[in-house]
Amino acid sequence: MSPVSASVEALLDLAIRHVNAGQRDRARLLCDQAVATHPPHPAVQQLLAVISLQDGDAAAAVERAASSLALRPGHPPTLRVAADAWFQLSAERHAQGDSGGEEQALQQVLKLAPERTEAEVNLGIVLQERGAIDAAMRAYGRAYRLREDCFGRIAHALATAQVGRLWVNLDDLRAELRAMPA
Repeated sequence: MSPVSASVEALLDLAIRHVNAGQRDRARLLCDQAVATHPPHPAVQQLLAVISLQDGDAAAAVERAASSLALRPGHPPTLRVAADAWFQLSAERHAQGDSGGEEQALQQVLKLAPERTEAEVNLGIVLQERGAIDAAMRAYGRAYRLREDCFGRIAHALATAQVGRLWVNLDDLRAELRAMPA
């Protein structure tokens, strides 16, 4: 059977083999063919999201993951891809100096994967840098309750000049983080 007349499953199988072999361009072509010749398929969109993420195109990965989730809501592997894409997008927004875009992307990560401690810490940093220290402390508190080993990063961020707070007693900071409302 030629790839032109192949079923979506056959195209997907071959595309996955290409991704696993490090041939993302070939995989993308097969996925594009599947999109053009078959009804929308969530696994094809998910694979395109993975390829986009591997290519460093977080915005395209977010879009493809959303397309997949629209066809297959709540699919755990696609939710993981979507959260990874949003996290990568937040890093891109940070590098661009777009704190609003970074905050929005981190909120999306946490909507899809509330257990992502690093997203909570990063959200706290973004909020703190914007002067929203109370909201930052709530984000830091959620992060600390998820994983206490992020304490050093939180304490370091809070000691930042001009936008942070300094605790003389780190046990007091730990207690305040534990007591922060969600």
